[in-house]
Amino acid sequence: MPPTAEMLLPTETSKEIAERTCARCEMTTTWIPRSKREKVPANWITKNGQAYCLACRRELAVDDALAEMGENGPPAARAKIRSQAVVEFEIRRDPDRRDGDIARASRCSVMAVSKARKRLGLKRAV
Repeated sequence: MPPTAEMLLPTETSKEIAERTCARCEMTTTWIPRSKREKVPANWITKNGQAYCLACRRELAVDDALAEMGENGPPAARAKIRSQAVVEFEIRRDPDRRDGDIARASRCSVMAVSKARKRLGLKRAV
């Protein structure tokens, strides 16, 4: 094993391994916290005492957007709202990320990300 690989393996003297389960999808992850205050892994949040993974955070953003629309919206309009909600979530999550990276994460066009940025008034820092 290369010497760098050995350094990355947790040892008995290293920090404790933490474990967290997503409240929505019940996926469990383990990680080595960088500090004692780190309660959830990167890209996770704690909301109302519950931890949520990145995928579920996206879905919660979609659920919130669709709730505003109501149950009776036409399927095409619901699909558009769903797509916009994911793009807006990704922009708010990291406004300094490039539009191309957000488009890839959101599975949409760069133009859709650019329009959403203008709509939200969130410009990318240079």
